[in-house]
Amino acid sequence: MKISSNDKEKSSPSEAGLKISLAALLLVSTSFHASNAQEQMIDPSIQEAEENPQSILFPSGVPSPYFPSDAEIASQAEERLNRTAEGNNDLSSEVDQFSEEITQEPVEEQDPTAFGTISRSMGGLEKNIWQPSQIDRIEKLLDAVTLPTLSPVMDDIARKLLLSVTTSPTATPIVEQPLLEDDNDHGFVRAPSFNEDLFRQFINLRLKELIERGNLEDLVAYIQNLPPEILNSEQQNAEILMLGGDLIGACQMTAQARAADTQARNSRFSTNAMMEDDTLSEEGQFWLKMTAFCRVLEQDNSGAQIALDMLNERGSMDFMYNDLLSRLMEPADIRGTFFSGGLNDLEPLNYTIWSLLDQPIDADLIEASDPLIVSALVINPNMSAENRFQAAAKSYLSGGVTSNALRNIYDMQEFTNAEYNSAVRMAEFDERPIADALLYQAASKQMIDLEKAEILEAIWQRAIENNDLPRKAALNIETLRSLNPTTRLVNHAHHIVRGLILGGDIERALLWYDFARRSAASGDAEATRALINIWPLATLAAEPGEIPWSDSILNLWWNGQMVLSPENRDGKATLFYALAEAFGHQVAEDKWAELITENKQEGVQPIPLAVWREMIKAVGENKPAEALLLSLIAMGEEGPGSLDASGLSTIIRLLRSVGLEQEARKVAIEAMVANDF
Repeated sequence: MKISSNDKEKSSPSEAGLKISLAALLLVSTSFHASNAQEQMIDPSIQEAEENPQSILFPSGVPSPYFPSDAEIASQAEERLNRTAEGNNDLSSEVDQFSEEITQEPVEEQDPTAFGTISRSMGGLEKNIWQPSQIDRIEKLLDAVTLPTLSPVMDDIARKLLLSVTTSPTATPIVEQPLLEDDNDHGFVRAPSFNEDLFRQFINLRLKELIERGNLEDLVAYIQNLPPEILNSEQQNAEILMLGGDLIGACQMTAQARAADTQARNSRFSTNAMMEDDTLSEEGQFWLKMTAFCRVLEQDNSGAQIALDMLNERGSMDFMYNDLLSRLMEPADIRGTFFSGGLNDLEPLNYTIWSLLDQPIDADLIEASDPLIVSALVINPNMSAENRFQAAAKSYLSGGVTSNALRNIYDMQEFTNAEYNSAVRMAEFDERPIADALLYQAASKQMIDLEKAEILEAIWQRAIENNDLPRKAALNIETLRSLNPTTRLVNHAHHIVRGLILGGDIERALLWYDFARRSAASGDAEATRALINIWPLATLAAEPGEIPWSDSILNLWWNGQMVLSPENRDGKATLFYALAEAFGHQVAEDKWAELITENKQEGVQPIPLAVWREMIKAVGENKPAEALLLSLIAMGEEGPGSLDASGLSTIIRLLRSVGLEQEARKVAIEAMVANDF
C-alpha cells in the first residue's frame, strides 16, 4: 500500500490503543449516518431508448444540414394537426385517465428585466445578486478573475455568476421591484426605470467572460437564449454558434446581417450618384463568406458561386476558403482525403467546413489554435479520436474541458490487454496525457476491486503531483462508485472516500465511513487508521448532524496526529479547526491553545490585504456578486488549497451567507485534500 510522506513517520507506542478508543467512542455516539443506506436502484420497468439522443453537433458522414422550406413546414404541421383531430375520440379517455395522475410543477414567472440560462429552481443565484453594484466596478472585478480555473468548485461559482437568471447592476440597494402587469396579454413588462443600455452592456460583459471561460455548451446556450432585441448579428456571435454546432442559427444570423448590409448600401447609393469605394470591410467579407457557405448547406451551389464571385470581384480573394468551399460542393463519394498543411490557423468558418469534410487536422495547427476552436474540437464527433484527444489534452491544461467531455475522449482511445495489465508500471515512466487515459481505462475495465483500487491510487499520486486531485476524482467517479466496502479494501478506504467526496457522491462516501467505523469498533487497527483519516473529511462534507462531533472525538483525532511532525500536525489542526468552526462546530479553547507555537503551515498564503478589505466591504454593503468575485480572486489560480486557514474560513462564511452551502463545503474539501487530508 502506498502512503503519504506524513504517514511514513514513526508511530508512537500508544497509537493502536488510541485508535481503538476512537473507534469505540464513535460507535456509541448518537448522531450516526444511517448504516443501512443503499444506492438508488434502477427501475426495471423503465425502458431504455432505442436510439441515442440526437447531438446538437453536425453528424459525421452527412455533408450538410437539411433546411426545410416554409411550404414543407406548413404541410407537415397541417398533417400533424389533422392526424391529431382524427384521433381525438380515441385519446380522450386516455387524457382523462392521466389528467388525475400528472402533477404540474409551478412555472416560474418570467421577468423581462433579468436574463440567464440557469433559473433559481435549477440552482441559480438570487435574481438581484448583481443589483447593488455598479457596472464599472463589476467590469474591473471580472477582469481580475482568472478563467478558466482548475478548481471544480471555483468553476461552479463562476458558472453560476455568469449564467444565473439575474438583473443588471444598477447601484441600488437590494429591494424587490414589482413588475408591471400588461393588460393586453396578462404578461409582464419592464418597469419604467428599466435601462436597456445597461441591460445590453451587462449581457455583453457576461458574454465576454463566458468566452474566456471556454465552455462551448454553456456559451451557445447563452447566445441562443438572448432576447431578440439584444442578440446582435455580429461575427463573434455567429462564430460561437458555428463552433457549438448550431449551423442553422449561424445562417439565420447571416441572413439578418446581409439584409441590414444591403439596406445600408442602398441608402448610400441613394445619396451618392456613384460609390467611390465599393470594397468590403473585414466583417462584410465574413458575412459574404458565410452567405456562400450557407447556400452550400442549402444545396444551392449556384447561389454559393454567385457569392464567391462577388467576393472575388470586390478584391476579397481567399484561396484557402475558396478551395475548402469548392470541396464542400463536391459529392461526398468523389471527395478525397487532403491535409491542412496550407492553413496557418483555424478560423471558425474554415474549421467548420473542414469538420464537415471529415478531414484530419495537423497536430501543430491544433496547438496554435484559439481556445474556443480547441474546445470545439473536443466535442466534435466529426473529428478523429486522435485529433480530439490532442485537443482535449491541450484544453484540460487550462481547465477548458469538463470532466464529462474528457471522460468521453478517454473512452475513445484504444489500448491492448498487455497495456491494461501493465498500466501502473508504464505510467511511472510516462508523463504524457496518454498515460492518464490508459490508467483511467485500466481502472474502469478492471474486474477485481482490489486491483481497481490500486490503479486508482496510482491515478491519485499523479494528480497530487499536479495539484489536480479534484478534477481527477470527478473524472473517475463511476469507477469509485463501483467499489464496495470490504475488509480487503480497508487499506484503500481513505483514498476511496476522498475521491467520492471530491467527485460529489457524499452518500456513497458515508457508506464507506460507516463501514470503517464498524470495522474499527471490532478492533481492526487498519480500519481505525482509515477512520481517523476519513472523519474530518466526512464531517465537513456531510449534512449537519450526520457525523458525530464532540470534544472527546476531537481529542482522539488530535492524538491520532501525534505520528506527524510538529509542523504538519499543527498545520493540519489549524486548518481543520478553522474550517470546522466556519460550519458551526465548536472547538474548545484549550484545543486552540495547544497550537500557540512557532510552527507555521507551509505552502499557503493569506488573502492579499487589498482583496481582503474589499471583500469585507462588499459583505458589509450587501453586494453579494462583488463578494463572490472577490472570493474567486482570493483563491487565485492555485485554488482553495493555496490559502491559509483564516482566509479559507472567511471565504466559507461568505459563501454560506449568500446561500452557497454546497459550494462552501466543496471549497473546504478541496482545501483539506490539497493539504494532505
